Amino acid sequence: MPPRTPKACRKRGCRSTTTDPSGYCENHKSEGWKQYKPGQSRHQRGYGTKWEVIRARILRRDKGLCQSCLKQGRAVEASCVDHIIAKAQSGTDEDSNLQSLCWPCHAAKTARERTR
Repeated sequence: MPPRTPKACRKRGCRSTTTDPSGYCENHKSEGWKQYKPGQSRHQRGYGTKWEVIRARILRRDKGLCQSCLKQGRAVEASCVDHIIAKAQSGTDEDSNLQSLCWPCHAAKTARERTR
């Protein structure tokens, strides 16, 4: 098998390259997990009982369908409720900032937001 092509480190501002599958250079290998707030429960991260009530309401409002897939003319069952404007970018839990998404659409949207 040929060696991996070196790519830029995923850490913003880093000029190093890496062949590691994580996408981070040796200096930043653990950076990808720092945003997950280790040691905190879902309640401490803001996704407790109150969130479960909001989540159920949004899934009902959107009739259990992925809003992203619906825009493309496909009816796919939603399994996640997503913040349109992420909480990290000062988004809120208001109904107007929430949408139902299927897992693949949610994962893709989250990945796009992390690269910004």
